[in-house]
Amino acid sequence: MTAVIEGTDSIRELVDDAVRSETPLRISGRSHWIDAGRPVEATRIVSLATHNGVVDYVPGDLTITVQSGTTLAEIEELTRAEGQWFPIDPFGSSDGTIGATIATGSFGPLANSFGRPRDLVLGLELITGDGKIVRGGGRVVKNVAGFDLVRLMTGSWGTLGIITEVTLRLYSLPSATVTLALGASDSVTALQQRINSLLQSPGIPFAVELVDASMSAKLGIAQKQQLLVRLGGNSAAVNAQRSAIELLGGAREVDPAVWNRLQAVEDAEGRIPIVVRLSCLPQSVAETWTQIRAILDEVNGAVMHATPSLGIIRCLLPGETQFSILERLTGIAANPTVVFERLPRDGWASLAPSVVSDRLSQRVKTAFDPFGILNPGIMGVVA
Repeated sequence: MTAVIEGTDSIRELVDDAVRSETPLRISGRSHWIDAGRPVEATRIVSLATHNGVVDYVPGDLTITVQSGTTLAEIEELTRAEGQWFPIDPFGSSDGTIGATIATGSFGPLANSFGRPRDLVLGLELITGDGKIVRGGGRVVKNVAGFDLVRLMTGSWGTLGIITEVTLRLYSLPSATVTLALGASDSVTALQQRINSLLQSPGIPFAVELVDASMSAKLGIAQKQQLLVRLGGNSAAVNAQRSAIELLGGAREVDPAVWNRLQAVEDAEGRIPIVVRLSCLPQSVAETWTQIRAILDEVNGAVMHATPSLGIIRCLLPGETQFSILERLTGIAANPTVVFERLPRDGWASLAPSVVSDRLSQRVKTAFDPFGILNPGIMGVVA
């Protein structure tokens, strides 16, 4: 059963009722991520999709406050009209909500320059698992005092509270943009040197993304391993950055829509893949990438992409991929941190142990959700 939301009071009433009836709640936005994370044993879904709209927008302050069910596409449309934008591009549909984006801590290639959700959210309001309304941060950029509730809630997957309102940091739209593609060697040493040269070039590109040949084909560009570079700013800055990158050799301009296709590649598959994210030091990206590539060459339909500056490599695999392949990914010699974004239901127990079994996580969970009704089990078992 899905509950209809009609304002913050409606959400509080649902939480209070869930506490009284001991009914676990599944928190969602527009349900694009409903399959992500561990299975949640809840019969009642609280959808924030109708809890949307602008609360406050001050273009002069480069801030906007919206209700959590507002979609990323709606925020883009609103801010673009003022020559501004909210520079976040999480993988998936732009029809996803801002609340779900923050709750899942989702981000994309633009994090190379603008940071992740925790860096772009100035303040938020939430309702805890015992029905309290809590606010953290503020509606101005300079408000950084006090307990950092924003960072705690970002990536908490709705287990600590239901996000109802957020204040976002905006940026001015760039007057010029260009996207370049550069060839990327299969040699570990040459690939790492290529990455280092790009990241150390003058200026900070909006995004630098490494894609394998299979991903390149899906994006409609030359089917080979390559690096995509997104530049933006005023014309002089973009031209200077472009000239510096062209000195590295092999750079060519490609359709900027490649970024939209990359963002939506999971939806374009027409099925829910397995998604594995591996994190390593930026200076180890080439080594880790090569080791992962050797494993995934055995999987028909697997694709890879990476954000080198963050040391993050994402692998999209068919749902029927054998668990032995996933186990090999967790044990590669480069020893990266492994996070499963999507898995078949029966894979979580064997492949991804609880991430909230430590005492500190349990105490935080108990403080915000003392009755254990919010997305129980989505991040693992809480003793």
